Amino acid sequence: MSEPLPPGRRRRSPRTRAGRATLTADSIAATMLELAGRRGFRAVTMQDLAGHLGVTVRALYRHVQDRAEVVDRAVQLWLSQWPDPELDPATWRVSLREFCRLHRSIARRHPRALLVSLDEQVGDTRVPAQRLTAPEAFLQFLTDIGVELDDALLVHADVMIRIYGFVLLVDHRADTGAPVDTQYSAPTAWLDHHSDLELPLHRAAATIGFDADSLFEHMITEVTHTIERLIASAERETG
Repeated sequence: MSEPLPPGRRRRSPRTRAGRATLTADSIAATMLELAGRRGFRAVTMQDLAGHLGVTVRALYRHVQDRAEVVDRAVQLWLSQWPDPELDPATWRVSLREFCRLHRSIARRHPRALLVSLDEQVGDTRVPAQRLTAPEAFLQFLTDIGVELDDALLVHADVMIRIYGFVLLVDHRADTGAPVDTQYSAPTAWLDHHSDLELPLHRAAATIGFDADSLFEHMITEVTHTIERLIASAERETG
């Protein structure tokens, strides 16, 4: 495991504060992760944290050096929540599907945290071990079922992009109560607004609805087909 972050300026706090949990560097980081997971890190200020925790900004600085430390701690906390995958080469199709579903579920807890690399400058010296061991386990899984390492790297990148993109573009809107169009091609309102355009395929597609879970499962099936092709290609080359 990684070493703990530097403590910053400390002062003993009571066990409770007017019925609320004790204010600590860890509780501040957890609040940052909660808020940033919905808004994005860039949108969360120290004033926001203080207001959410019911304390003054000065009280926060008794436990952390600055906002950068809070962000580092929040990212470390977030990364520690991603477990090493449990993958069985003997039932690789089932394992792959369960892996994708688990990552989707975890990413949905704090979806906007996925954009941390765009929002913040985060140090990489205290990244939890899981950040290395989890991808290693996935690559080992792919090579064990017959995918060449160079192809396994591409599959891993493809899977992560698909899952995280899906969570941000599809799940996040639904989870925050925003209206989500069920038309695959184009929303009906767009087509009605441009009623003068010849768009027969778009208009036909607008009658075909879908739900997010079915679309996600279809995405996993497509990844499965890709892996099957890569395994077959590797077998032909070695055969």
